[in-house]
Amino acid sequence: MKVVIGIPVAKDHQIDIRTAGYCAMEAQHPDVEWGYASTRDAGVGRDSIAYFALKDPDVTHVYFMDYDTVAPTGTLQKLLSYNVPIAAGIYPMTSDKQVVWSFKVGDEWWPVSKPLPKGLVSADAIGGSTLLIKREVFENIDRPWWKMEYHPINEYGGYLRWGEDEYFSLLVKMAGYKIMVDPTAICDHFNYKSLLTLATGYTMEYQSLLGEK
Repeated sequence: MKVVIGIPVAKDHQIDIRTAGYCAMEAQHPDVEWGYASTRDAGVGRDSIAYFALKDPDVTHVYFMDYDTVAPTGTLQKLLSYNVPIAAGIYPMTSDKQVVWSFKVGDEWWPVSKPLPKGLVSADAIGGSTLLIKREVFENIDRPWWKMEYHPINEYGGYLRWGEDEYFSLLVKMAGYKIMVDPTAICDHFNYKSLLTLATGYTMEYQSLLGEK
């Protein structure tokens, strides 16, 4: 087994030092290495990371993080233990100006005001961080694996058909893969943490899971 941790970053190459520290810690395992791709688009970065990582025939998994997220200690090993094609943790983000968790069951991102499922759950879409993918998934779907899809702008100013993570989720579902999510693997998402703190119902639980006071 060999795991590559990949982080898409912007053209300025900036990455949160806490994220870099987390990846460096995981890379102390002899079967784990990490790196990043600097591009204008996170989807292009993920595609580049997977494309070049899989040139090494020994690579069995690609594990994606974002430049501003840190998973709880042991998350990578926990996701590997499930031995499923796609497994992910969760993190807070925004959708339509609402604070949500980074997975969909049905058509909507899971709201932070709703209790999280217990144990491993099958999702319809997943965000691109804390995302572990087996090699076989990439080998069985066509590239690009991530991309933005647009439609003509509507009267509300909307123009996005699919974000890159939703596009990836659609591809893998069409190929017959399940997207499995562990709702107990709650990541620190630094750029959205203050928004989550303001959201009703999850402040103390989230802080407790992160070991905060």
